Amino acid sequence: MINEVKTNLKDAIRYPFLDLRIILIIGTVLFTISILNKLSLSNWESIIIILISHILIFLEMGYGTKIVYNGLLGEDRLPKFNKIFKLIWEGLKKYCIYIIYASIMSFLFKYAKAYFLADKIPLAIICSILFIFIYVLLIGSLLNRYENKGSFIKAFYYNEIYDLLKDIGAKDVLTILICAMIAQSFAISCFVDINPNTLSLIEIAYSVLTFFLAPITLISTKRLISLNLRRVYTEKEIKLK
Repeated sequence: MINEVKTNLKDAIRYPFLDLRIILIIGTVLFTISILNKLSLSNWESIIIILISHILIFLEMGYGTKIVYNGLLGEDRLPKFNKIFKLIWEGLKKYCIYIIYASIMSFLFKYAKAYFLADKIPLAIICSILFIFIYVLLIGSLLNRYENKGSFIKAFYYNEIYDLLKDIGAKDVLTILICAMIAQSFAISCFVDINPNTLSLIEIAYSVLTFFLAPITLISTKRLISLNLRRVYTEKEIKLK
């Protein structure tokens, strides 16, 4: 088991360097999103900037999904960064799924915190358990989409999601959850923090370093999810439709 973890980590770290162009492309996308989010413009200009920023986010999310899915199909090369509109469409679907589940999770987290501060511990525990349940359901919904060619509605077929998670088993579901949490945590922190008004040499050096580390980290974590899913799907004889 330990050897397998080491092998997967080595593969995930090596994976982004199979195509340096992809690192530059993803780095540019993340860098552009960061710059756009820093701009202070008038109302109508802000709407345009927000729209462009979200399209780039969808593009990044769509490519991340492509890395995982191609890995599940047995591909060991970085997928090409092509069919842009298809990537954006996939990213949009995934984004909407995240928003739906995250809204419920945010609601539960808010009340869990409020109940905890009010010393209503039983209610806080119930909300916390429901929060974890919804998060597991979110991961299951994304897995069910992989099995059904990325179908949006399959993220809400709860009978299928339950059967899939049951087939995978608690131990492997936990492994996948940990990988997903790592990937999502890095994805949130991947955006280059740029403040044009206070750039110093240190900040410029940090920005350049982050420009390269952000896509490398993002691609590596997606690959790590892919490798773990591939192992689980192979062991459980789960096949993609």
